[in-house]
Amino acid sequence: MGNNLSTAKVLEDLILDLRDKGADIPGHVVDSLKSGRTLANIGLRSPDDVEVAMKAQAALESVEMNLLSIAEAAFGGEYADGWQRKITQTHQEAPEPAAKKLTFVAGVPKGDHWVRIETKDLFEMEGVEQRLSEHSLTIRKQDDGFTLVHGKKEDVTGFLSEIREEYRQKLKKDGV
Repeated sequence: MGNNLSTAKVLEDLILDLRDKGADIPGHVVDSLKSGRTLANIGLRSPDDVEVAMKAQAALESVEMNLLSIAEAAFGGEYADGWQRKITQTHQEAPEPAAKKLTFVAGVPKGDHWVRIETKDLFEMEGVEQRLSEHSLTIRKQDDGFTLVHGKKEDVTGFLSEIREEYRQKLKKDGV
């Protein structure tokens, strides 16, 4: 299979269509689809793990066979052939690109948590500098209009919670 996530999506659509038409889908088929989709997502994060991709493919092939059998038995060969063509199309798609995981940011000490906030939004709020110092956070304005905020995880999340709450209050006050 070229694109396990696309295949899983088409199989989900087939399950929904079959259910809408009154067909009964066994629980083990739905469970296999969930497993296949989960493994396909894991495969994006670990593109070098061939075993995960093979397990995802095997689970989705099992679901495909079961659903197409149900479709043909309940609604005829033409209906099943139409869905088979859709599924085959996903097999021919290029594989999903590996998910990029950004873990390193220049200038942020290893182990620090970080967030980028649009500078104009951040500094429009009152007392931001004071909150940053209270949470022992470091900031650095970047050339693209964002500010990099970093420090201990609990400090970053606490700061973000306060900023979000202040922003909500501002929206309420403005009637948005």
